[in-house]
Amino acid sequence: MISVKNIQNFAENYPKGKFITVLTVSFIVFIFFNVYLGVLYENTGYPVPLLEGQTRFNAELLRSDFSVLIDSNTLGDYILIQYLDIGIMISTAIFFTMLALYISRKLKSFKWKRKAIIFSALFPVSSLFDLTENAFLLIMVYNPENFSDWLAVSYSSSAVLKLLSFIIGLLSLVLIPIISKLSNEPR
Repeated sequence: MISVKNIQNFAENYPKGKFITVLTVSFIVFIFFNVYLGVLYENTGYPVPLLEGQTRFNAELLRSDFSVLIDSNTLGDYILIQYLDIGIMISTAIFFTMLALYISRKLKSFKWKRKAIIFSALFPVSSLFDLTENAFLLIMVYNPENFSDWLAVSYSSSAVLKLLSFIIGLLSLVLIPIISKLSNEPR
């Protein structure tokens, strides 16, 4: 069973060399997929920046965006990007979770270790929202002119939840060690 105590034991006992290896490999994979898919996305000619497209919440705007891809014959490339995005999801979950756990083992206070471990769960959650977002998007792009309006809202809602959980997770990576240091709490 997964528990905070089990995860803390893992973080405390996982060999430092293996931590560094997992962090390095997952970071390289994370950067590769972000750069590669960024270039692919730009080459599709999608009419708006990625973040704007993900947070449209409007079926008509998305249909219009997809029509640009259909007209430029790049809808297939755009669909491929959604499948390859699984590389970003997995590498994001692994890299940032392992980074949070690595940071947690450096903290002196049990209270702050526990908080770092709890907040580390936001990265896999973010990736799950990303997966959900892609599922809604794929449903829409396989019927780009006639999909239901609720799919656009669900797609964008998943994107916002993905971004929110990721940003809160990132903030915790920075703030928890700082607050822990400033609080000067005993072990």
